Amino acid sequence: MSNKVNSGDACALPSQKKEIALSQKFSTGELSIEPNRYHYVWAKFCPWATPGAIMIDYTGLNQVISKFSIYPLRHAGIADDWFFGKNDDDEDSLLHTTRLSENYKKTVPNFSARPTVPALIDLKTGGVVNDSSLDIMTELAGNWKKYFATDVPDVYPDSLKIDIDQMNTQIITDITSVPGKISEVDSQAEYEMLFNQYFDRLDKLDARLADQRFLMGDHITLPDFWLVVSLIRFDLVFYFKNKLNKKRLDEYPNLWRYARECYQIPAFRQNTDFNVIKQFFFQTSDNPVTSFDRVIPVGPDLDRWEE
Repeated sequence: MSNKVNSGDACALPSQKKEIALSQKFSTGELSIEPNRYHYVWAKFCPWATPGAIMIDYTGLNQVISKFSIYPLRHAGIADDWFFGKNDDDEDSLLHTTRLSENYKKTVPNFSARPTVPALIDLKTGGVVNDSSLDIMTELAGNWKKYFATDVPDVYPDSLKIDIDQMNTQIITDITSVPGKISEVDSQAEYEMLFNQYFDRLDKLDARLADQRFLMGDHITLPDFWLVVSLIRFDLVFYFKNKLNKKRLDEYPNLWRYARECYQIPAFRQNTDFNVIKQFFFQTSDNPVTSFDRVIPVGPDLDRWEE
């Protein structure tokens, strides 16, 4: 079995055409807004699925939408599915399924593609209803506001929707998607183009944060969930594994301040697992480690996130 993996291996990438698109929405009436009906399946390592997990907790939607994270390693000999536990028969306690493909097949019986996270699942049917990271977040943020905690600012205010959508697109295009794309290049020119795209955007975001606390002003909005998740994985993985090594995160004073400040917020901290992130990106599967490329690095010093 090949152990090759990239940053988008587990996730639903908007930039990639999928064999089957599951995109039912609340805004169109395809899905009903009903508390305790939906289940968000994600992965603690995934830069695409983690923003939604953080948003659900930050807004208080975790009181009406349940969450479950998949086992972070591919099971030995199975490179095209995700399990809910270390053992083949471990179940998600709400779904009563053992692997994510079972829930895709409850929606599309002939589903044969690689299941990805995040996956929003209807607990009444057990089927996946939406597997687009961005769709799920904007749909929840735009249509479930009456279930937000009363002390939380609106993360997707109507007055900023156009600007927020534009910022989301910039971050996803220039930051979130680049590590996955860069790991598949086959030329120096393509690598350098993506490299420059990534660091040009970091430069602009660092300058933007020089005189404001968060990306859109004085409180957290949707783009902050996307950016912080990628910044956490930058020094930890992408700097080394994806050769994105022009600067380290702490060489961007405003981004470094911002990322650490967000990390102190419970919703960000409790959905960040540094060990699982390294485990997935370097070890990949639970096959025995027999080569240096699958050894999990000890560093960097994670205590710096507490400073």
